[in-house]
Amino acid sequence: MASRKKAFTLIELLAVIAIIGILAGFIFAAVSGAIERAKITKTRAAINSLELALKNYERDAGSFTGLLTELDASNGQLDTQTKRARLVEILTGKKLKPDGTFEVDKDTRDEANWNGPYLEPRHKELSEKGELVDAWGHPLFIRIKALTNFDPHLHNPDSFDIWSTGPNEESEEGKSHGMYKGRKADDINNWD
Repeated sequence: MASRKKAFTLIELLAVIAIIGILAGFIFAAVSGAIERAKITKTRAAINSLELALKNYERDAGSFTGLLTELDASNGQLDTQTKRARLVEILTGKKLKPDGTFEVDKDTRDEANWNGPYLEPRHKELSEKGELVDAWGHPLFIRIKALTNFDPHLHNPDSFDIWSTGPNEESEEGKSHGMYKGRKADDINNWD
């Protein structure tokens, strides 16, 4: 009688491949979820850091009046890339050079009430234009108490709002939960 060689059958091989595929799917889902949670945590930390910097600036300056005047943002809206980048320059005491590096801004540092730097962002936390960005590379939105009396859009009426568009990278005007225009709101903010 001829001896038969021991080997795996095709069905056994397919079963093992299927099991490996299923396990790989579970691992991928867990890792991608962890990465997304890490990005959310990093964005919350950036918002908290900017919030602390603004509070310290306001404590030293007495108010945001001079800041908003310099930024030409009397309505409290830092709605352009230029205004958000200039805010970073004021809080760090450094100007962004065309080559993407920073140099000391003597004018800002020589102001009587300036006791900064209030913010020390890493290069990865800034866009090419010098504005603070979230973990997805999109700018943080900032609305500061306006020079006018009452701003109905401000969630923190005595100070400022900071938010990120979050994982879906679409602004829900700061809403962090619930629905917004037919999609799940996932903005990350400093008021919820």
